[in-house]
Amino acid sequence: MATTANVMFFKNEFIAALSDGRHIERRDWREMALALYRAGVDGGSVNYEWGSGQRMITAGQQVALRAEIRRLAQASDVRLGAAA
Repeated sequence: MATTANVMFFKNEFIAALSDGRHIERRDWREMALALYRAGVDGGSVNYEWGSGQRMITAGQQVALRAEIRRLAQASDVRLGAAA
């Protein structure tokens, strides 16, 4: 089963709660995308949360985070294909 992530933005940090119980905190969306990719989360398994006292993640940030995870996965597939 794929790992999913619920991502929020709080006190200038992206915080992800993963379905396997882990938590990831990063200041930059690119760093968060890399951490999520390494944790086994694919771009379609990211959900965004917003609550009182939190800053909403913009639509642009949401799209960029998902796209970066997908780019990392594609780059990995290309490297694996070249190694075979």
